[in-house]
Amino acid sequence: MPRKVNRLIIFVILITLTMTNITYAQVITNRQAPYGPKVEDLKNKEDIVQNLEEIKRIRANLTVVNITENSTLEELKSIDKDLENYIQQFNAIKRNLENHKLSYKDSFSDVFFSDQILFVADSFIISVRQQQNLVRTLENNKEDAKKLFYSSYLIPIYYYLTLGDQMISYIENYFVLS
Repeated sequence: MPRKVNRLIIFVILITLTMTNITYAQVITNRQAPYGPKVEDLKNKEDIVQNLEEIKRIRANLTVVNITENSTLEELKSIDKDLENYIQQFNAIKRNLENHKLSYKDSFSDVFFSDQILFVADSFIISVRQQQNLVRTLENNKEDAKKLFYSSYLIPIYYYLTLGDQMISYIENYFVLS
């Protein structure tokens, strides 16, 4: 009996080694169509994409905002002024997108994609407003804002900042513009 079991085990091993069609998970190398929402027939694709690129440019500049707990009143006022400038730039993009939506209100694709980019701009505006809230709280010398690392002011700042970043990534990776 043990001899039959040994033969069976050897037979199973040989069969599995000689089989050419072993079943396993494979990565699909030839993908015909990208996945994600397909936005077709945009009336003014260049304008919408240009607004998205402008948002990404402004977002790249947001990384240089340096708010510290030891900032002087003059530094805080300068930071607040810079943050207000970022908000004005985002609002200009929002106005462009709203005008685009009005101009092409009969095009579902234009309205839909404009709304997606408006969401990104709104996320960044909220994050910058939260930063202004922190700066103004520091200007008023409130103790709960002085401990930045443990401050509850940073949570919404980073939340909305990463929300906008994630939405940009989503648009770039999953949207198909044609």
